[in-house]
Amino acid sequence: MIRGLLYWSGGLLLTLLLMIPFYLLLPLYKKYPDLPHRYIGFWARLIVRVFYGSHIELSGQEHIEPGQQYIIVSNHRSYTDILFAHASVRLQFRWLAKTSLFRIPLFGSSMKVAGYIPVERTKYISASRSLEQVKEVLSKGRSVWIFPEGTRTPRDELGKFKRGAFLIAKETGSPLLPVVLVNTDLIFTRPYVIKPKSVKVVVLSPVTYSDFTGKGMSEREIMEACARYIRNKIQLQYNAHVTHH
Repeated sequence: MIRGLLYWSGGLLLTLLLMIPFYLLLPLYKKYPDLPHRYIGFWARLIVRVFYGSHIELSGQEHIEPGQQYIIVSNHRSYTDILFAHASVRLQFRWLAKTSLFRIPLFGSSMKVAGYIPVERTKYISASRSLEQVKEVLSKGRSVWIFPEGTRTPRDELGKFKRGAFLIAKETGSPLLPVVLVNTDLIFTRPYVIKPKSVKVVVLSPVTYSDFTGKGMSEREIMEACARYIRNKIQLQYNAHVTHH
């Protein structure tokens, strides 16, 4: 309870204080467009370590090739997932978030400044505007982070993957980088109760869409096979690392 109260009070105060230099640095962002994401990563590491009291076990970094942009796909267990993503995976990525988050005062405008991409949950990545934004991010050498389930899945079994990430992989040729997030849903047992947990972040070997072509399948079948393969990879690693309540 005490840690939870500290998080909601101290975490909010810390966030507001850190927003002051974040906005003071606005003139630099045009020249250094990667700076906002780095700054947000710093904020996320403070929240995770100081207020959550969580240790992150990161493995599989050898699968990340320097200078390569990826379509990062991961499971989605908790609203803390993106914090742990920022705190652990040191890639310049832009993540896709539901449009409503961009309407939150200060927080939403910070996301816009950092170049994160709004999507309608009901339409998800199929919206052409979001798709074009994702392509633009990739063309500039940055990665994109997508939760292909489309929403949080509280069950141990992953939800069905939507086709958006795999459509992007087909149209851009960018490799898909599976990432497994484990135990992020164990941090908050109730809104004001935080239990410090060791969170595992596992980076798996990249997969390319072209690995599934040339097998006499239709485009739809290829996309489904690619999605199924990556979903199974993430599920197996999740099952191997998960800590049950």
